Amino acid sequence: MELKRTENDDWTQTALDAVREAIFALDLGGRVFFENRAAEQLTGIGIDIARNRRLSEVLELRDPATGRNLQLDLPKNGHTHSIVQNALLTTAGNQIRLEAHLEPIHGENGLLSGCVLVLLPPGETEEAEALRRRQADEHAAADRRKDQFLAMLAHELRNPLAPIRNAVELMRRVDAPDPSFEAAREMVERQVKHLAHLVDDLLDVSRLTHGGIRLRQEPLDLTAVVAKAVEATRPLVESRNHELTADIPTQPIRIEADAARIEQVVTNLLNNAAKYTMPSGHIWLQVDKEGNEAVVRVRDNGIGVPPDVLGRVFEPFVQSDGSLAHTEGGLGIGLTLVRSLVEMHGGTVEAHSPGLGQGSEFIIRLPLRPEGGLAGPEREAAHTPETSPFTAARPVRVLVVEDNVDAAESLATLLRLWGHDVRVVHDGLDALDAARSYLPEVVLLDIGLPGLDGYQVAERLRTERGLASTLLVAMTGYGQPEDRRRSAEAGIHHHFVKPVEPFVLRNLLAEVAAPVNGQAS
Repeated sequence: MELKRTENDDWTQTALDAVREAIFALDLGGRVFFENRAAEQLTGIGIDIARNRRLSEVLELRDPATGRNLQLDLPKNGHTHSIVQNALLTTAGNQIRLEAHLEPIHGENGLLSGCVLVLLPPGETEEAEALRRRQADEHAAADRRKDQFLAMLAHELRNPLAPIRNAVELMRRVDAPDPSFEAAREMVERQVKHLAHLVDDLLDVSRLTHGGIRLRQEPLDLTAVVAKAVEATRPLVESRNHELTADIPTQPIRIEADAARIEQVVTNLLNNAAKYTMPSGHIWLQVDKEGNEAVVRVRDNGIGVPPDVLGRVFEPFVQSDGSLAHTEGGLGIGLTLVRSLVEMHGGTVEAHSPGLGQGSEFIIRLPLRPEGGLAGPEREAAHTPETSPFTAARPVRVLVVEDNVDAAESLATLLRLWGHDVRVVHDGLDALDAARSYLPEVVLLDIGLPGLDGYQVAERLRTERGLASTLLVAMTGYGQPEDRRRSAEAGIHHHFVKPVEPFVLRNLLAEVAAPVNGQAS
């Protein structure tokens, strides 16, 4: 039976010609009635010549081990196919290694009417597969080493930042006659925040690469989150003498999002605008609703972005200007985080710039939350921690456990200025002894301690009589998700990453000191 080629739409021919595999269609007698362009190029024989010829007249496959001709077993029924994993084709003076796949063709009545032969480059040999697996294992191990290094680097950088941040807060309380003292204090505070921000960004990029960031999405008011970002970046904006025009609606714009991550996105854009705009520049911030989207626009009259960089501006380590004149450009990962975090929220971000020296604009679009009443998290997001109404109603007994002497003493001094009763120890075993006699209401606990680490100290404190209601607060340079998980398992109530903002700690202690039903707790 000769199988003749029936109607064949142009698109089918085009599709088969587009693939790189060589494809032959054979009837039950093994005669060719179709070949695609790759097959013609492989054999050098066109379909007009190949049609109705046996396959062996069109191409000759050999066993590379024996040099003998390979006999392809044509399918005998509709349920078989065959694969020759290693075949050698000699054509135009070249020897090509191939895989040969034979698949059955069924006619309209369901009976076998022919087969399709597909020739493609061979699959991986066992040696190649072993090499591929070994390379993948080495790559994974290198990734793990990199992550461990970044985590340790972050820890080592955050530890000295903590006492510096405490010292800056203590300097705030000094009445210095020289006005330059306050300017110097503000400068140190800005730079500490900048360093902490760089460390966080560096770790976030690593987490994004491995899917390590998890969003804590909740209903919130975008305008309140943006207002917090403005306040966070205001010191940098003012230090460069920029004018910031913020157009933020008084009415809530409701979205479903992770408040901390959205604040981070807006903060990164505002920081970029401030750093890449020459002193005494202008920055515009606008928040609005367009259709079903919340829109945040950040525009500046700064150095702009050249056309060849604009399309890559969200890629890691890409910067608009790498010259020494712009050494505040950071690590080149801020915009990468912006795009990734916005897309994780189901939104988009765009970059626009007419070119160098003509400023730039970044536009964030986030899906709006369906209309409804204000939820609890929205009211919480609208609250500004710096203006928290909590003040210490009474002294709180606080045990500081910190092996860095500068960090411990500066923190203790700050707590005493707030009116609290403080004791300091520098290792895990002393922490247990002090807790048993002192019965602290709050333990501020470093994790990387000599003797017993912070997790072990927390686990033992949970079993001590008289300490069941003690609030355990980790204050550490370790901030990875795994570190937070271990804190929770050890019974630690809060996990703060150094340097901790003073208002966070102050408000936490104020809540502990707050009267309960008219009585001190």
